[in-house]
Amino acid sequence: MPYTLPVSFDKFRENIELGSTYRETAQKRRNRLVSLLENDFKILEAFPTGSVPRFTAVKGHADLDVIVVLHFGKHIKNKKPSQVLQDVRDVLGDYKTGVRKNGQAVTLHYDSWPDVDIVPVSVTYNDDGSVNHYNVPDMNTESWIDSRPKKHSSTLTERNKTCGENFKRLIKMMKWWNHQHSGLMHSFHIEVLALKTFHGKMDDLPWDIYYLFKNSVDLAQNSLWYELDYVDDYLDYSKRQEVIKRLETARDWASDAWSYARKDNVEKAIEKYRQIFGSKFPAYGS
Repeated sequence: MPYTLPVSFDKFRENIELGSTYRETAQKRRNRLVSLLENDFKILEAFPTGSVPRFTAVKGHADLDVIVVLHFGKHIKNKKPSQVLQDVRDVLGDYKTGVRKNGQAVTLHYDSWPDVDIVPVSVTYNDDGSVNHYNVPDMNTESWIDSRPKKHSSTLTERNKTCGENFKRLIKMMKWWNHQHSGLMHSFHIEVLALKTFHGKMDDLPWDIYYLFKNSVDLAQNSLWYELDYVDDYLDYSKRQEVIKRLETARDWASDAWSYARKDNVEKAIEKYRQIFGSKFPAYGS
């Protein structure tokens, strides 16, 4: 029974984190879809990406992303991104498909969660033959976006080793907060905010929650560059202001919760965390 904050945080994690069954289902769907695509495409490489393999996903809000590297000359050369995406949709015609809102993937819809996003890409190599980046289609602008998903995953893993297990845990907690408060922020954006915020050992979760929201407020004031692009370029002025407003509210609640925790007022601290994270954060004494 959560009469202490550590127990409350543990139960909250159990309530929002993915189980092994989900991961098994995701892997089976990925393998099946790649096998189907191999009948019509020369695939150089296929690998899962996104929050699921990075262990930063939360229940009910994590589709599976699959990067499929296509042979450039055979399938991409002289084609617009929309054509490449349509080619993939045609091959997967037996499934209920659509194009992701950002125009960068073919989404396969299932009766049960998770859906799967297929991202057909080409690859750009360095002179030594190593991968420099992948080229992701954007049918909304008919352009190709440079992306380094493997490097980002490695960066998260290394930072988690440096900071401790609370690093990825806190990413998931902030993602859950986002979904409870209009879901305005992209998952990738939240991961980058955590990378920009934490660089050392994280051993005081109430303080770390406050500090992440505080630093996120500061970082949200201007465009945020990471690797090859701005991670928050999906926000227009009005949406950015709304994000800042929600981050400021969460920061203030987290500050109150931290203050209550320091004074051993666990009941009041839990009340504040339930304001931030919603009903999946267990009530005091429940």
